[in-house]
Amino acid sequence: MKEKIAVRASELMLQFGIRTVTMDDISKDLGISKKTIYQYFKDKKELVNTITSLHLNLEKERFEGSANESVDSVHELIIVSQCLRDSMKDMKMSLMNELQKFYPESWQMYEDFKKGVMLDSITKVIIRGQKEGLFRAEVDPHLVAVMRIEQVQSFIMRNLFPKDQYSLYDVQMQLFDHFIHGLFTIEGHQLFNQYTTSKVKQNETLN
Repeated sequence: MKEKIAVRASELMLQFGIRTVTMDDISKDLGISKKTIYQYFKDKKELVNTITSLHLNLEKERFEGSANESVDSVHELIIVSQCLRDSMKDMKMSLMNELQKFYPESWQMYEDFKKGVMLDSITKVIIRGQKEGLFRAEVDPHLVAVMRIEQVQSFIMRNLFPKDQYSLYDVQMQLFDHFIHGLFTIEGHQLFNQYTTSKVKQNETLN
């Protein structure tokens, strides 16, 4: 029941916003009493913290599985970057702003995740790429990883792009394109082009 409440509350908050959704809304939607909800969650803050923790644990599994799925560092970077894009997209920037302003414990969970899992994943793939000769040796892995994460987050959360002209996906892909062109060696670029060309051909076949 606790997981059921958390999952449905998460869906409602993603749809309508964290502060908009009340405990009454959740109880009515699930067809249970508020008393039942309070048996599992002391208050809304604890519910939001639980939802955040569950979500970040799933994200952690996704990020940490990227190395096992990859053939080489370029392939791994593609997977990690997709994880980063999906993570930003799934969390929704409006919800991130709400967490930052009104739910400091949940926001700290995200900050810890960003400075731990996200940063570690990107740093490791850059180090791997340098060892494989596919990423430039003069790049500082940790510093570039920090730049990458903060660039994506700040650019989106601070609304630095006109939403009537660009989709979130367009912005993310432009940032990614800018990022990789400063990272790859010639061999890395060639391998990346092979992966992207192969993906385009697969999509054309499916269509």
